[in-house]
This record gives sequence, structure tokens and C-alpha cells, in this order.
Amino acid sequence: MPSPLRIVSFGLGPIGLAAARLVLQKSSLQLVGAIDADPGKAGRDLAELLDREAPTGLVVEADGTGALPRLRPDVVLHCTSSFLPAVREQLLAAIQAGADIVSSAEELLAPELQHPLLAAELDEAARKAGVSLLGTGVNPGFAMDFVAVVASAVTADVRAVKCTRVVDAATRRLPLQKKVGAGLTKAEFQQQLAGGAFGHIGMRESVALVARGLGLPVDRIEQTVEPVLAAEDHKTPFLFVKEGQVAGLRNHGLGFVGKQLVVHLDLSMYVGAPDPRDEIQLDASPPLHLKFLGGIPGDEATAAILVNSVHGLAAAPPGLRSVLDVIPPRLCR
Repeated sequence: MPSPLRIVSFGLGPIGLAAARLVLQKSSLQLVGAIDADPGKAGRDLAELLDREAPTGLVVEADGTGALPRLRPDVVLHCTSSFLPAVREQLLAAIQAGADIVSSAEELLAPELQHPLLAAELDEAARKAGVSLLGTGVNPGFAMDFVAVVASAVTADVRAVKCTRVVDAATRRLPLQKKVGAGLTKAEFQQQLAGGAFGHIGMRESVALVARGLGLPVDRIEQTVEPVLAAEDHKTPFLFVKEGQVAGLRNHGLGFVGKQLVVHLDLSMYVGAPDPRDEIQLDASPPLHLKFLGGIPGDEATAAILVNSVHGLAAAPPGLRSVLDVIPPRLCR
């Protein structure tokens, strides 16, 4: 049997911790380190953050740049921020340590779309170091983009695609409920939206990935975001949403060829959303309609797809890769 891949978890928020917990269950992976800049986490045994009774022997470290060369990971599971400029130094530190990187940073799904110079820098650094770099997740990375591309395998052509995702945000972690604006007033929602670091991140990237994967010559990408107001009071495990307050958002991603809409991604994510589901419709020959009843559970599934992408990325050529470039993820043992 080959030796287990050495894994470092970089970023120990809810998704990072869920991924670390999953790595500890895999015989083909060995968790050798954990990194998080939060002073409340650094210096503690990882078991404390995972609510495990038995110590792991892995002490959380705050300085990734110093820790990574010493830990010598084969792969870094990176879960710190959605925005590529914010994680540039972290990614470069992992690359310089000779590690492949699987990251949940949404803008890394198709980084050339909004950050072409930074994407080129990361690609060049990864190629020189002989490592690979991948951005993935459930949304973006799977539910509203990758699944549609894979479904096209049983068609002769695809003329247009619509992906619908409905998420009851009451079932999700607190950071996501805050990210969609649950509990805000409409004015507060619009103010935070204008700041640019709010709401669902990665919709444009999903449109770009679908267009690339299906060979649709999209020449314009747009998105709209609007608040969904609560029709009644809602209580989640983390917060209370009063009638008339923002319960979450609705986000459309639109890809055009000229004036023709060929990619339509429709995301509803709010507290109390009815009929949660993931749905893929291909205007194709033959036409296809896929539906995941109840929807793909975002938090648990995001941790799983990060871990399940490790072996495929480790086998990929060096450089900046997308989910279309590597072996499709599958269950990691």
C-alpha cells in the first residue's frame, strides 16, 4: 500500500474543522498539522476544537509561513477566505513549501475572471515549484456548475443551461446566515452589499466554469442580488429573524452570447426557504432534467469534496487547475 498523503489543515473555521475531522477518518491520508491565525485557537491541541476526548498530538499553529516547511505536507487543505487577494500570501507560502493545495476560496474556482494577474502569478509559482493548486467546493465547484458539465456527457449538444439551488439558511452554520444577511434590515443589507464582501461569492465564477465546460461562447457575465424579506418570524439555532427583516438573498448569475441568455444560475438562500433542492436543466439533445431532492447539504458536502479532491489533485500536472482539469473527485478511503 502507498504511504498516506501528509495533510495540513490551514484555516479552522466550521468548514476547515469539518474537513480536518474527515481527514482523521481516512486511512489514505495523515493529518500532520493544523494552522489558524486566531489567537484563541493557536496553541491548543486540535482535539479541543474537534470536541474529541483523546488528544491528537497536533498543536494548532498561528504562523503558516513558518510551520509549512517544517511540517512538509503533500497537500494543504486551505479554508480561510473567499477572496483571492486576501489569501495570496497563504497560497504562496504553501506553494513554496512544496505542497499541493485544495482550497475552498470561491474566487479560486475561475481566478482569471476577476484576478488575471494574480492567477498568472500563482500559476507560474506552482509550475516552478512542481505543485498543483485547485479551488473547489459545493457552490461554487459542484452543485451549480460541475454537475451540469458532467451531465452533458450523455447529450449530443447543449444549447443552454439553467441551474437552480434553493437552500434553507436556517439549517446552515452561523457564518453563512450572516453572509446572506439574515436578521438585517433591507437598508443594512444594501449597505453591506455595496461593500463588496457580502453575500454569496462565486456566482460569476460558476457561470464562467459552466460556459467553459459546455463550450458555450459566453461574451458577457452579469449577476443580480436582492434581499428576501421574512413573511413571518423565524428562529434559527443562532439568531432570530423578525417578520419584515431580511431572511437571506436571491442571486442570479447570467451568461450571454450576444443578447441570448445561455447560462442561468438561480440561487435562493434564506431562512425558511421552502422546497430545498438542487436542479439542473439542460436544453440539449436529448434534454436533461436532474433534481437533488432536499438539496446538497452545503457544509458537510463542502468538507467532503475538499477531502475527496486530494488524490485527484496530487495526480494532476503542476500549475493552477480547475475542477474541469483534474480527475473527478470520488470517495476517498
